[in-house]
Amino acid sequence: MTAALAEFNPECRLCPRLAEFLDATKAQFPAYFCRPVAPFGDPAARLLIVGLAPGMHGANRTGRPFTGDHAGILLYETLHRFGFATGPVSVAADDGLRLLDCRITNAVKCLPPANKPETAEIVRCNAFLRAELQA
Repeated sequence: MTAALAEFNPECRLCPRLAEFLDATKAQFPAYFCRPVAPFGDPAARLLIVGLAPGMHGANRTGRPFTGDHAGILLYETLHRFGFATGPVSVAADDGLRLLDCRITNAVKCLPPANKPETAEIVRCNAFLRAELQA
C-alpha cells in the first residue's frame, strides 16, 4: 500500500463546496454515510474500476462505491459472473461481499452537487487516484 492510500481520510474537508454539500445532505438524510467514500477491494488487484464520484443514493448512502444504486446492480452482477466478487449483490458496506482481484474507487471521493465535480475538486483527489493506479 502506498503512503497516499494509507493517508485516505474519511473525514476530509479539503473541498469547501463538497464539504458543505455533504453537511446539507446529512441534515436531509441523517442515516446516510455522507463522507468521503474509500475504495473497496485489494489495492494490488488486477482489475481497477474507476467511477466519477459517489452517487447520492448509492455510495453516499452506504459508504461503498457503486453500492445501493442502479449502476451498482449491473456492475456487481457482472463482477460476480466473471469471478471478481463473492456474490452478485452489494447492498451495504457490511454485507459480507468481497471483491476478488478487483478494486473499485472514484476519481472524486465525495458526492458533488448534481454529480458534477469542479476541476479543483478533481485535482485535490488526484493524489489518491494516482496512488491507486500505481499500486
